[in-house]
Amino acid sequence: MKKTIIALSFLLAGMVAWAQPARVPVNDLNTNSNNKPNNSTNTSNNNTTPSTNSGELKKYSDPNGRFTIGYPTDWVFDNTSEGAVVKITSPSEGSNDQFKQNMNLQIEEVKSGMTIDEYVKINVEAVKEMMKGYKEVSSMFFNRNGSRAYQIVYKGKYGEMTYDIQIKQLFVVANNKGYVLTYISKDGERDAFETTANKIFNSFKN
Repeated sequence: MKKTIIALSFLLAGMVAWAQPARVPVNDLNTNSNNKPNNSTNTSNNNTTPSTNSGELKKYSDPNGRFTIGYPTDWVFDNTSEGAVVKITSPSEGSNDQFKQNMNLQIEEVKSGMTIDEYVKINVEAVKEMMKGYKEVSSMFFNRNGSRAYQIVYKGKYGEMTYDIQIKQLFVVANNKGYVLTYISKDGERDAFETTANKIFNSFKN
């Protein structure tokens, strides 16, 4: 099977940089939960005030019929990137904003009959190797639209980063395709776009 590569984009000092950590560790592959995951990611207290309040989402339908997803009109939407099927980037929070939260969707062909458990399991070790100071925040299997899915939140540094990022990912396997939806924020700062990111996650349908 072709190795999964999840493009993680983040804005640093006004320049877009792409990283590619993708393999996701699992605590318990035999978990059998029918509960939906808590979509809240980790936040910490500071005095940052959200600069935007995105309301209704604009719907995007994949021309190949593989998925639909919603996104706020004040976020930058890109379906022409070589690194992801779609990339969605948050608006700036001001002149001192050197990091933009962002989301991307990856899709790949998987072998016939592959289960979500197998798909997640093969992504265990690489993310630990790529992410310095890797720490899992939460993970769970859950029932999503009648099918088993997986969500994980973890943090760490990538490459030459001097700060931690937090990554939230949704894994789905359907019709011999593996889907990975990824949201990236900066750890240790209050995420002004957390609620909007959760709306985008919840809008995704395959």
